[in-house]
Amino acid sequence: MRVRLRGTRAGETDAEQGFARVASRPGPPAAAGGRRAWNLWELDRLAREMDGDDRAEERRLLLLHLRDFADASGQLPAEFDPLVREAFETRLAELA
Repeated sequence: MRVRLRGTRAGETDAEQGFARVASRPGPPAAAGGRRAWNLWELDRLAREMDGDDRAEERRLLLLHLRDFADASGQLPAEFDPLVREAFETRLAELA
C-alpha cells in the first residue's frame, strides 16, 4: 500500500513525492473490496480472552459503540474493518 505524505508536490518521483510503503495489518483475508464484515459476538468473546493487556478498555469501549451498527445476528458492516483490525491486531486470525 502507498501512502502520500503531506507537503509533497506533483511531478516528483514516488520517493520525492513522499510516498512511503506501509505494511498491511496481519489478519484474515478481507472480502472483495478489501474489507471484511466481522461478527460482534465473536469479537466480544475474543476481547474477553485478551482482557488484561494495555488495550483491553479500548476494545471494550469500541465493542460497546459498535453494537449500534450490528444487525440482529451481530454482523457489522464491512466499513468497520479497519477499526476492528487496529483494535484486535494479530488475534483476528483466530476468527478466520
